[in-house]
Amino acid sequence: MALSIDQWRLFVQIADHGSLTKVATMRGVAQSAISRQLSAMERQCGGRLFHRTGRGVALTESGQQLYPRVLAWLEEADALGSDAARAVDQPAGLVRVGVLSSISHECLSHAYDQVRRLHPHIRLRIRDGVGSAVGEWLDNGDIDIGILMRSGRDNRRRESILFTARHLLVGAPGDPATRSTTVPFASLQGLPLILAGAPSAFRRQMDQMARRMGVTLNIALECDSLQIQKHMVLRNGLYAVLAEHAVTRECANGELQGSLIVKPSLTRSITLAMSEVRPMTLACREVAHILRNSLEKLGQP
Repeated sequence: MALSIDQWRLFVQIADHGSLTKVATMRGVAQSAISRQLSAMERQCGGRLFHRTGRGVALTESGQQLYPRVLAWLEEADALGSDAARAVDQPAGLVRVGVLSSISHECLSHAYDQVRRLHPHIRLRIRDGVGSAVGEWLDNGDIDIGILMRSGRDNRRRESILFTARHLLVGAPGDPATRSTTVPFASLQGLPLILAGAPSAFRRQMDQMARRMGVTLNIALECDSLQIQKHMVLRNGLYAVLAEHAVTRECANGELQGSLIVKPSLTRSITLAMSEVRPMTLACREVAHILRNSLEKLGQP
């Protein structure tokens, strides 16, 4: 027999507080009643969800695997309940968004203001990371909407292109290699580069292009953090290959210097993808619409 939603809520409460006594006090029942309920849940699951310790309880390995899925499911149930309570055409609930670290904070701030003004019952949760991380979050159902960078070969069914990102060779201010408006790809030969660690789709694209051009890339440092890449370029004499929108502000302020890579150019698509694991709620669709309108402006000259 499947566990009820209240039993799963009890599971999350016990995991969060690590104490049957605390949960019993919160629920206004005896500790023995909570212990019996937990034992019944574990029998129904066919195994232990918690280790009993002298200080309370802690999730077993099985319990740790279940916890994020149960938490997401309960949050979704609450969101659906809010939708039903407020009316079918009133978007409400929690929407989880994963974005590339290179996306402008101003664009995200504008999108948040729009969501807050137009849909006050929607709550946002935003996290940022490299493209591979955002893709994993989508695959695992950790987020509802993802802003990704794609080469064009691995598009998802619920994915649309926002704009095409050109890439720059980025150096410190006054650096001779990045002084011109453009730089041929062949000029990357021998330069000490800081690039995202392999495996990554962009590294594969860079490596394939280098082989075709007969260029040897000198990878001085591998780093997945955009902010660390920028710092190392500025302080350690390295060069990064970054999307144009990722360094627009720094180049405009003279904090960094970039040349557009040409012959051939390096381009990738910035896309908006909806989760194929989680349900596409009305709130998700409205947030995706607002994000699309805000982020498409990044690709405009």
